[in-house]
Amino acid sequence: MQYIKPLDSIRGIAVLLVLLSHWVPIYIFQSGAFIGVNTFFVLSGFLISNIIFRNKNEAESAGYSKLIVLKNFFFRRALRIFPIYFFVVISLFVLGESRITNIKSEIIYLLTFTINFHFSYLKYFGVYTAHLWSLAVEEQFYLVWPWLMLFVRRDYIPVTILIFILTGSISQLFITDHFGYLTTYTCLDAFGLGALLSWVYTYKPQYLEKTSRLLNYIVFVTLVIVLLWVFGIISVVMPTRTMLSLFALWIINYIVLNTQNEKKLRFSFLLNNSKLVFIGKISYGIYLYHFYVPFLAYRFLDYLQQLLPNFLKPYGFILYVIGIFGATIFFSWLSWRFVEMPIMGFKKYFEYQTPGPSRSPEKPVYIA
Repeated sequence: MQYIKPLDSIRGIAVLLVLLSHWVPIYIFQSGAFIGVNTFFVLSGFLISNIIFRNKNEAESAGYSKLIVLKNFFFRRALRIFPIYFFVVISLFVLGESRITNIKSEIIYLLTFTINFHFSYLKYFGVYTAHLWSLAVEEQFYLVWPWLMLFVRRDYIPVTILIFILTGSISQLFITDHFGYLTTYTCLDAFGLGALLSWVYTYKPQYLEKTSRLLNYIVFVTLVIVLLWVFGIISVVMPTRTMLSLFALWIINYIVLNTQNEKKLRFSFLLNNSKLVFIGKISYGIYLYHFYVPFLAYRFLDYLQQLLPNFLKPYGFILYVIGIFGATIFFSWLSWRFVEMPIMGFKKYFEYQTPGPSRSPEKPVYIA
């Protein structure tokens, strides 16, 4: 799909919510990580499904095997995700045995992308590894989703997506504590809703306007239900992730529908903000490193805090957060510029399309 700049802004906002939640121990920010991660799931469902649908159509029309699409999908995902993920995991294990509780027992689950089930079963979050549960969920989704979307008949794709959405929503009704939200099946609604929008975008683009109007009503009703629940007027068990996913989907659908017409795109100052777009581009690194950088730098930053003049000491925590934020952004940019981008250059060896004599391979225009 063509590059949609505001989606990087959404990524930027999502990762900043995660950082606030993990770094600033204030109640108002504590749900930020859940909102941010959930937004990433919906975005992944939309972008990954779009890649698969587009290349499925190409394979069917050009007459080459969908197994080529499948193979290249997995190689390209590995090039995007594995290098800096395994760098963080292995270096935390090597450097952190004396400082990270349970790192020895976690390492096998981190290396196999199953840490979400480990945390959910034992009901705890790892020190410096807590956030990696969501990457495990993403990888588990990637293992299954392309097989279904490539080899299920086109007529049955909407039904398959709806099964995923219902599985995620219904399973949340039986969660007894917040660790239940770490299991993959409770996240399927977020991925599924993003995939449903991708299906409309790919196969029924004429219905995008109607989808937008329908989402307006759904989000309004959802907001009313949430407010009634908050004020104690109703007391029901609700699929929290589904409701948040609908809000994320509403925003993503609005962007996709109006991105070609900036005059219709409200909040353009935010959605096209160059700083948020930049943060969105390096958001994967920020997400991975936002515990890793403090792990490496906390002693140095603590030393700098001791050097603060007396009139600045009351603001020491704020300055500490600003310091690790700046260090995380810089470290993530270095990673993006000198590690991730060069490695992603190898994607050219795994083009989805098999070019004919008169067709050159399509260049990727959106990094999902």
